[in-house]
This record gives sequence, C-alpha cells and structure tokens, in this order.
Amino acid sequence: MFAKVTHKLLKSIDPDGDLIAVSSLPQSANLKPLAVVIKRPSRLIWQKTKYRPIGLTLNDLLQEEPVQPELENSELVAYQEKHKGSMSGSVEAGRDAFTISASGSDESALNSPLGTLRKENVSLSKLVKDSKERTVDLHHPLLKQKTNLPKLKLTVVLERVFTTSNCTIKYNSIRKGSSKISLNHLKALNSLLGEMVLSFKQSGSLDVDTDVIMEIPSHTVLAYGVRELNIQNDSHYDISMYPEGLDADEFTESYSDDEVDGLLAAPEIQEGSSLSVLSSELEEVKSVLCVLTGLPHQSRSPLLLQLRQILMFPEHLSVLEDRLEELVYDDAPCLYHSSYSHSPHQLIDTFLDLLIQSDTTSETSLSTESTNPGASMRLSKQNQKVLVAMYNLVSSAMDLTDDGLLLLESFCSSQELNELNELVTLLTHHSQPLLLTDLPAPLQSEDLLRRVEQLFSSSNIVLKTEDGKLWTEITCSSEVLPYLLCIVIHGLAYLSEIQ
Repeated sequence: MFAKVTHKLLKSIDPDGDLIAVSSLPQSANLKPLAVVIKRPSRLIWQKTKYRPIGLTLNDLLQEEPVQPELENSELVAYQEKHKGSMSGSVEAGRDAFTISASGSDESALNSPLGTLRKENVSLSKLVKDSKERTVDLHHPLLKQKTNLPKLKLTVVLERVFTTSNCTIKYNSIRKGSSKISLNHLKALNSLLGEMVLSFKQSGSLDVDTDVIMEIPSHTVLAYGVRELNIQNDSHYDISMYPEGLDADEFTESYSDDEVDGLLAAPEIQEGSSLSVLSSELEEVKSVLCVLTGLPHQSRSPLLLQLRQILMFPEHLSVLEDRLEELVYDDAPCLYHSSYSHSPHQLIDTFLDLLIQSDTTSETSLSTESTNPGASMRLSKQNQKVLVAMYNLVSSAMDLTDDGLLLLESFCSSQELNELNELVTLLTHHSQPLLLTDLPAPLQSEDLLRRVEQLFSSSNIVLKTEDGKLWTEITCSSEVLPYLLCIVIHGLAYLSEIQ
C-alpha cells in the first residue's frame, strides 16, 4: 500500500521521471542526504532497473573530513489523493434443465492525505567543488566487493521529497458475490435416481470488507533522486551531472541469459488473445518451478503458509526478493545487509530458514561456510535450482497489482490452489472455448468461477462464458501481468502439499 501511494505521487509531481519512488517505510530511513544507493540491472527482462539504499552515506567512504552538504528546501503543494476502483461481473451457464449463475463486485478506495510535502536538494555545484580534493577508501568493504561486480553502480541521493507531519493512509476493499444453481425437470436423471427430480435450487452470497490503515510519520521520505558516483583508480571520485531515474533507465543494460541460469523471458502478448498464447512460455516456466515439488512433503505446506502471509505485504515481498537474489546470484550480501538489520523482517527470516532447512533435509543439501546472516553459500546445481525457482516465483508476484495479491492470497489453500492451477492449465492448453460441462466437477463451482474472474481481471484477463462455454481474453498488450499471474499460480501449486 505504501508503494502504491508513492508511485501515484510521482505521477503527479515528477513528469520527467527523474525521481524514484520509495517502496517501503524501512527503506525511507536509509535515504539521508548523500546516502549511497546501489543501482542494479534487472534480473528478469520485464523488470525495471532496481535501486537499493544500503544504510551508508558518501561520508562513510571518504578518507578525509566528511562533506557538509548544502541543502536547499522548497515546499510542495499539499497532496491528497482519493482513488476509487470497482469491478463487477457475472457468470451464467446452462441448458434447459441446468443453470448456474454467479455475480460479483469488488470495490476499493485508497485515501492518502499526505499533507504538505517538502522537497530538499543537495547543492550539486558545492558538492562538486568540495569533492575535488577528497578521496575514498578503496579498501572499504563496499568498494572491494563492487570491484568484482561491474554491473552494480553506486549512486548518491541529492534530492528528497518527504512529509512534514504525521499522516494516515487508509485502504478499504469491499467484495460482494452471489450465486444460484437451479436444476429443473431432469428427466435424464430418472434412470439413475429411480425417481423424477422436479426441481432443485440453491443460492448463496459472500461479503468481505477489508480495512487497512498505515500511519506515516513526519519526515518520511516518499521519493528521491540520485546521481551516479564514479570512483577512479587513484581513489578520487566525481558526481555525475545528469540525474538517474526510472525513465532514464528505459534502455539500461540488463543481465544476459548466459549470466543468469533460469532467467525467464517475457512473451509477446497481443490484445484480445486467449491465455493459450502463453502455452509454450509457461511450459518453460514449469520446468523451472517444478523442482519445488522435490522439497519434503512435510515442508511444502508450512512454506506455503508462510508465503501466503508474505503475499499480503508487498513491502515484505520486495525484501524477500532481494534476499533470494543474494543467495542465488551472490550479489555481495553485505551490500544489502545493513538495510535489513534495523528492520523487523522476522517473517522473511523464518521463511528463508524453513526453505533452506527443507532443502537440507532433501537429497540436495546446502553447504554453508557460516551460520551468520548473509553468509556466503556453496550451492550445488540442484540447490540453486530450488532457490532460482523460488526467486522467479517471488519476483513474478512482486509485479502483480496489490489487489491481485490480495485476491490470490484467498486461493492459497492446497485444494483451491490445485483447482485454480488445473483451470489455468486447461485454459492455456486449449485455444478454443471449453465446455463447462466437460470441466472437472470442482471447476464448475460458480463461486470458484466468480473469484477466478475477479483474480483474472486484476491482471488484464477477462474470463468469459456464453452458451455453456468458457474462454479468456487478454485486454492489454502493453503489460506482462497475465504471464506473471500464471507463473505465480503454477509456483504456488507446486508448493501445495497435495500437488
């Protein structure tokens, strides 16, 4: 929810795309003036360049007296946004004697009165002047590790947008649904039941009301701007004159396929296509994710339960993604460790401990040189496959919408995950509409279809039914949300204890 607010804020105050949205409250604490932020290419082709504060400042790297930044402050207009969204739909199918109907609606409201915001800039001209005779300590652990990681770049924070008073973000979601089943004059059942079934009706309804409130303290950084820090071999450094930012990174370099084992590619999706266009790409995904079924049966259910809790908090997902990337790709764990040490991420630690212990009890075990957090690990190929699979699952979930994550979380029981996974498999394997009567009995549930319709809608997929047939249409070709949703569904199903 915090990330949603900061991204909406940037659309209003940063038309040039020079600023970066803060993704979580803990991250805000590490964004002081001249804070060092790591810029890293995306691992997955659909993701943007990532920026990660690490809890250090430029002065922590210097050998001489610290730089005293000259700060220039200005006041932004008071900011308040109220966002309302709604979606509704219905599913009807049947013949003369058999009718299923279901309808549902989902309304959400996001109220983010942030009050008066302040913009703070470090004077670039003075910083450049003060930096001329200064040098950095090339033996600093950060710089020593960066030498072995040329694709990682260092930047420093020169611009911040922060709150000036305490404020409260409120999110409310109301989901309503109803269903009805009618069986009339089923003569065909006479031979099976031994008597005439004249009529049978059943109906039901579901109402869910969710309220989430987040308190935002004064001086919370919501967005920031950085400039690249260029360090020379003689230990001198300079600050780039050009701003970094997500728009500027549109064509930034990324990791190549041969650098990342298990990297998932993004498919080409045309508007109006069915999910079957993703069939070949999803088969490749399954070959990566299926190793999760090799974890011990008694461990997969607790892992699924932990991940279900993490899905409800996008900020936690972001931290988990970083931690998994450290384990899988060895991107200098200590570079990020300080950004976690002051934040309560017990849920993430518990999940990773459970994942590693689960893999240790299987035929392929992890070999660690130390039991300390952030210790390097020697991974066998099979060990790495398990962590790569989890990394791809979590990274895909990271790019789903907040509403999509909440809707997906409601499916995270073993039985419903397998039913949802089976439905997605059928829809991706058939380019023609499916007959509802040919679906396995659990998939004909009107409640399941209504909830799937809402879940699909959050990822630009329309679930359609007409004349007893079921099919899908992708409504937007500019995003990979349909692909990512299918990845997450398959991955969660592999974790399911009855998979």
